[in-house]
Amino acid sequence: MIAEFGNLTDRLLQAAPERVAPIYEAFGLNPVYNAKKRIVTVESRPATSMYVTKCPRGDLNPHAR
Repeated sequence: MIAEFGNLTDRLLQAAPERVAPIYEAFGLNPVYNAKKRIVTVESRPATSMYVTKCPRGDLNPHAR
């Protein structure tokens, strides 16, 4: 399956930004380009379904309250 994708980096670099944006969004990526420094900073945030609000084993760190 991976071989069928080819070189994804090259394909993403050549794609129009409006076609790449939904892919980045689906992966929870937020790239920010600094034109002055010519640097891209990428922030990653997993989907909300990835966040756990309560530890299933209870409070394992009670002294940190």
